[in-house]
Amino acid sequence: MSQVTSLEAEKIWRTIPKATQDSILKSVWCSHCRTSTTMIDYSMEMIKSSLILTGKCQSCDQVVRRVID
Repeated sequence: MSQVTSLEAEKIWRTIPKATQDSILKSVWCSHCRTSTTMIDYSMEMIKSSLILTGKCQSCDQVVRRVID
């Protein structure tokens, strides 16, 4: 499930094919687990021209982020 904090971010996210979205969400680095993980309960925002996804690690619930340029 995602939360939208920016309509611009949502608009950009929707232009990314579903398979690519899934791949992005399933390949996020967790510094706590020290491995690649799946992002859950994410929100999205725009910072300058980058889409930023912020969510939780599926394994440990720590905050993880993914920047999409």
